[in-house]
Amino acid sequence: MSRAKRRAVGKIDKLPVELKDTVDQMLLTGQTYREICRYLAENEVQLTQASVSRYARRFLASANELRIAQENFRMILSETERYPDLDPAEAILRLASQKAFEALSLIGEDSWQDATPEKILANATALARAVAYKKKIDTDVKSDEMIALDNNQTLLYENLRKRNPALYQKLLDEIKSMRQEQKEQDYG
Repeated sequence: MSRAKRRAVGKIDKLPVELKDTVDQMLLTGQTYREICRYLAENEVQLTQASVSRYARRFLASANELRIAQENFRMILSETERYPDLDPAEAILRLASQKAFEALSLIGEDSWQDATPEKILANATALARAVAYKKKIDTDVKSDEMIALDNNQTLLYENLRKRNPALYQKLLDEIKSMRQEQKEQDYG
């Protein structure tokens, strides 16, 4: 297995939780590696600045990834709050599309020459498939909802016809009147 795939566990990772948490906070607040080494030495842990630097790179990269994920999640929540009818999956697809277009716009000419057309097309196809799949699922759900609504409506009409024929007739007359008005608006 390549080194990039393995999880690195350094000396700081093996520290007691209190010390490790303090080191993490020191890194997040911008303390220097020298100050962190001094703090650890005061707590009877000897580390070089290079060790702290290696840990800091991994830790800060993870913290940045977490920050980006949280920001993306906030954006999705914001979109679903602004548009209550927006499905969260649709919001995620919109965000993914936006990020893909941003990434495409930042790619330099050299990178385009390095990217194979097959890879670009495969990624574009995957995004298009995700959108198509989302639309298919939405259509299937709407179809199921319409079937359930039709079944409930039929059951309601049957029960209303049996229990209160006068109200049933009045409802049918009102529906007929509304349909007629709609036709007149559409064609009139």
